[in-house]
Amino acid sequence: MTKGKEPARTLAEVADNIAARQMALKDQAVLARKESTDVNKKIHAAGGEISILERLSQGETILGVARSLGVSHTGFYDWVERGGEARTAALARARTRGGQSLAEQTLDIADAATPQDAQVAKLRVDTRRWLASKLNDDYNDKAAPLVNIDLGSLALDALRHRSVTPVNGIGKDMIDEG
Repeated sequence: MTKGKEPARTLAEVADNIAARQMALKDQAVLARKESTDVNKKIHAAGGEISILERLSQGETILGVARSLGVSHTGFYDWVERGGEARTAALARARTRGGQSLAEQTLDIADAATPQDAQVAKLRVDTRRWLASKLNDDYNDKAAPLVNIDLGSLALDALRHRSVTPVNGIGKDMIDEG
């Protein structure tokens, strides 16, 4: 039952509600197919899948590519999913290379910086470095932990080795034996 609508009272009203829901779902499916076709056409017009992946490997964001194509980013991701594992893997490789491209751009930005625009250049470098670390693990500043400590095992070991105080004349040696 939805807010603002009264529940159906007759069998005819129930049937009308079901038909209305089915029509709404059918309309949504038609819109989804139209968007899918639209995304395919726009990607083809922009040079095809290889061209899109090349743009991503040069450091352009998915949101930027989608915006330039005139499609939604969700439509773009749907297009990737419809391409199967091969397209998904190609996207992952392109984004990894895009991280490398962004890292390389930081050198150009830093080299071209002047004392007057040093703060702007630093912001641009830091932003690209951050994004590169998200796209390519080679540029991630966070070090992996050098030591892993299992607190559960430590607690169990401590319980096993703790001293037992005698209770009602029963000592530790009697507990271990019995």
